Amino acid sequence: MRFRLVWLFVIMLLLAGCQSSYWVLEKDRIGEGSSELELYANYLQTHDEVKGYQVFTISEGKKMVVVSLGSSEKDKKLEVSDVKYSPKETIVTVKRKPASEENEKNPYILIGLDKIEGNLIVQDESGDRFEETDYQQ
Repeated sequence: MRFRLVWLFVIMLLLAGCQSSYWVLEKDRIGEGSSELELYANYLQTHDEVKGYQVFTISEGKKMVVVSLGSSEKDKKLEVSDVKYSPKETIVTVKRKPASEENEKNPYILIGLDKIEGNLIVQDESGDRFEETDYQQ
C-alpha cells in the first residue's frame, strides 16, 4: 500500500512538471486577452512592414508576446518551437511554416507566457533574433 502511495506521488510530481508554461491564443479569441491586443493586431495589419515582437501584460500578471513577420513573409505562418527559462533569460523560439492560404497582410502569433524571467529573447529556429517593435501602448 505504501509503495502505491509513493508511486502515485511521483507520478503527480512528474505531471505537474510537464505542464506547459506557454500557450498560443487563437486569433478569433483575441478580445479575451485585452483590448490592447486587439488594437495591436489591427495596427499590424495596417502597418504591414512591422516585423518583431511586442509584450503585453494580460490577466493576473501573465504576459502575451505578439510576434509578427512583416508583409515580406505574408505567405508564412508562425508556430512556437520552444520556450526555455533560466534565471537570466526567457527564450521563445518560433518557426516559420508555409501558410495554407494568405489571409493576413502581416502574419503574427499570440504567445501567452506565465512569466518572463530575466531578458526576453525571441528568435527563429536559426537563432536569428526578432527585435522589439517601437509600438507605443
